[in-house]
Amino acid sequence: MNEKKYKSNKSVDNLLNTARKLDKTEKKANFSIGFKIATDFVASIFVGALIGLGFDKLLSTKPIFFLIFLILGIAGAFLNIYRTILKLEKRK
Repeated sequence: MNEKKYKSNKSVDNLLNTARKLDKTEKKANFSIGFKIATDFVASIFVGALIGLGFDKLLSTKPIFFLIFLILGIAGAFLNIYRTILKLEKRK
């Protein structure tokens, strides 16, 4: 039983040592990639919703264009995330 604890502690120590070895620049790069993905996701949905609200106001329709462009914004957000992941995979 003590051997299992020792092995699990050893693997945790290995993970911590690996994390400590990461360069500060690599950590910043990972943070910037995550921030880019989050920003792209929120911005695409926000812009789609605003365009839909604008068309609804211009044409005096209630939620039709809002819903259409909201769905398009969500689809565009996932497409942007997919493209970003593909670019990251090509870099590696």
